[in-house]
Amino acid sequence: MPAQQARVFLAMALCGAAVACACDGARALRRLLGLGDVLSGALDLAMGALAAAAMTVTALCLRIDPLRLYAFAGVAAGFALYRVSLGALIRRADACARRLRARLKKG
Repeated sequence: MPAQQARVFLAMALCGAAVACACDGARALRRLLGLGDVLSGALDLAMGALAAAAMTVTALCLRIDPLRLYAFAGVAAGFALYRVSLGALIRRADACARRLRARLKKG
């Protein structure tokens, strides 16, 4: 049983990291297109639906009968790991690009 729990935890962590990456992509798309509040809210709802669908598909593929707390913990761990690793690099590069664009507009 612990081996299956570890497998589910790791699969859900990958799912959480993928959803976090998609959230970064949606943020970049929102900024690039200059979406208003209503469209940004719709995009946020779509991202939430994507996250729910990703967890559901992962749970079905792994045949988790009742969704256990460690599955949610895996998603949270994957999301957090992405945010402090690759996500932090992406956000830093995005901030540098925004500063550069602002300087180019001024000068």
